[in-house]
Amino acid sequence: MAFGQAAMLLSLGAKGYRWLQPNSSTKLYLPKVHKSTGSVTDMWIKAKELDANTDCFLELLEKGIGKSKEELRKDIQLSKYFDAQEAIDYGIADRILQPRDAATAYEKRNYDEMLAQQKAKRRPGGPQAAASGF
Repeated sequence: MAFGQAAMLLSLGAKGYRWLQPNSSTKLYLPKVHKSTGSVTDMWIKAKELDANTDCFLELLEKGIGKSKEELRKDIQLSKYFDAQEAIDYGIADRILQPRDAATAYEKRNYDEMLAQQKAKRRPGGPQAAASGF
């Protein structure tokens, strides 16, 4: 799942590498303010912050998805859910990760070999073997 800011970050990923699991869901919605209390001035400050955050959020989505801020604002005025293919069609992601892709999606590592290489790099009498001096 990629909801809200996570969906925005997904859209900003490197084009061609924004993959989704087949059963994933994505949700875009405008930033919100939870219950607010306080003076009128406090409420006004929160409203201004929300406006600024919304503008920044839409600018980043515009960069990641490629749609105009006005179109994005209209589309996600109410929360909008996407399944994997709909997220690709909208421009949030590029591809659905299939089981056959898993082998190329992640670099395989031989941790035993990596550990042996690290041990070979250590010199006898190096910092690990030095006397404490106390």
